[in-house]
Amino acid sequence: MRIIGTGSEAEMVASFLVGELSSERFGPTIARILASHGQPKTLLTNANLSDPEENEQRGRVLGEFRGYRQNRELFTGFPDELSWQQVLMSPSELLEVLYIDYSYWTALTNGTRRPSDAARFIRGGGLVFGHMPTGHFLAVADSMREGAAWEPIICVRAGDGHPIVVLEGHTRLTAMALASDYLPAEVPVLLGTSPAISDWSCY
Repeated sequence: MRIIGTGSEAEMVASFLVGELSSERFGPTIARILASHGQPKTLLTNANLSDPEENEQRGRVLGEFRGYRQNRELFTGFPDELSWQQVLMSPSELLEVLYIDYSYWTALTNGTRRPSDAARFIRGGGLVFGHMPTGHFLAVADSMREGAAWEPIICVRAGDGHPIVVLEGHTRLTAMALASDYLPAEVPVLLGTSPAISDWSCY
């Protein structure tokens, strides 16, 4: 893993929201929250990280969306302060990243939380919980093979040598595992580090 720059909490929030905005599952919810706050989509798609008011607005949107800074939902037990870095990971390092500790992702991987095991399950036509199809991951992998541009995934860890867990970008990470032969030599990731992340409910 190679560090290429410093990141920030504001960057994490903006990247999280714009990454989910394109999701068929979550995009409409984010659009609705933006509208309820009287904010345009450009708050996310053209983020000005040097504008404190913009950053505050995005934080409120993420709070309503997933419980950020509210100690609920995805952000239950999530620390207030992390050290953020922009890093590049090799494909092998990327595929060692774990999914969050959540029932869907543990079922998709037969308990390992590893993307390579998810890819194996999906290729085999597995159904999550015995009834939820996984073919949509194959479609996203196909788009990656065709050169689709994506936001970097967001990951966290407790420190050097500790497991790295994806915070945002599970579908993209799964697609990368399915199409690992198409990955570049280095993949950009936004990485947050804090010993307190071990208290996060999904770590």
